[in-house]
Amino acid sequence: MQKLKCKICDFESGNLFPHLVEKHGGEAGAKEYGRQHGKDAIIHPDLQNKFLKFSIGSSEALVRSDVPVSLKTFIPKLNENYQFQTFASDVLLDLTEEKSVPSMLTGHTGTGKTSLYEQIAARLNQPLLRVNVNGQTTISDFVGLWTVKGGETVWVDGALPWCMKNGVWLIVDEIDFAESAILSVLNSVLEVGGSLVLKEKGDEVVRPNKNFKICATANTAGCMTEWRHLYQGTNILNDAFIDRWRLYVVDYLPEDAEAKVLQAIKGMTPRVAKHMCQVANAIRKSFIEEDLQNTFSTRRLLDWGYLLTRHRHLKAEAPLRAAEAAIFSKVSREDKVVIEGIIQRVLRSRREP
Repeated sequence: MQKLKCKICDFESGNLFPHLVEKHGGEAGAKEYGRQHGKDAIIHPDLQNKFLKFSIGSSEALVRSDVPVSLKTFIPKLNENYQFQTFASDVLLDLTEEKSVPSMLTGHTGTGKTSLYEQIAARLNQPLLRVNVNGQTTISDFVGLWTVKGGETVWVDGALPWCMKNGVWLIVDEIDFAESAILSVLNSVLEVGGSLVLKEKGDEVVRPNKNFKICATANTAGCMTEWRHLYQGTNILNDAFIDRWRLYVVDYLPEDAEAKVLQAIKGMTPRVAKHMCQVANAIRKSFIEEDLQNTFSTRRLLDWGYLLTRHRHLKAEAPLRAAEAAIFSKVSREDKVVIEGIIQRVLRSRREP
């Protein structure tokens, strides 16, 4: 990568802007450095487009350069091997256009719903907070509460007002597990130009920072309601609530793209990755046809891949050995028999000329 040297301390990077902000006077210091030495001295000319904009397909968004140091720990870690599906270009615009409808991703477990939001945020240098909803999540977790600190009664913001004030994206993960009280609080924020009224804090009105966005994931929203029996504890989201979102159905990656994800594992060959993806897709097909009780997530596929490379010295026995902890121990005895048969069938085809 092309690098520039900081004229103050000799630090080297293709993009000196974060370094200047953190070490040499914040944004004001970075701007002054730019006035003295020019924009090309902050971001290498060959890399400026890469650092200033991020695109998926034909959709393009600006990369944030104004993130306060205190929020940088909330920027997700970049996964350079992440594979974006075609609809991700729409999600990118939903998250960056000023007056866009908030997006919700629905689909089976392990299809990459949460990671899609995280990887877009990572590339846009955007802080993000993920709140996983479960039966124990309370309205106070979202809104805030009065508490005692150092002998004084103080108000502590919940996840929602904190993100709104700081311009942080909020992911409500598994929103179909949320209680109705939490969903009702979200309603006012979901409107275009919506705000939040903190009744517990004297009706304080919280208006969102320009960078704030709210997004959600679910397993059983919309057309996925037929699979509610697999996700016990989920609640039905009514039409009025669903209508406040753009709802994207997330399926598993196409075989060639999923194989590329697997090939990022050290020691994984393209041929083995291809056969593993064939196993995964055969299991998913059997699940859809109701021959199996469980589907096969990309997360599970990756774990199987890591264990397979660990046991590759076992050669032909490695796939089944790796499957013990990654697959077989997580399914019923009946499903294990079916899945083991699928693996054996693919292994036989792999050995055939």
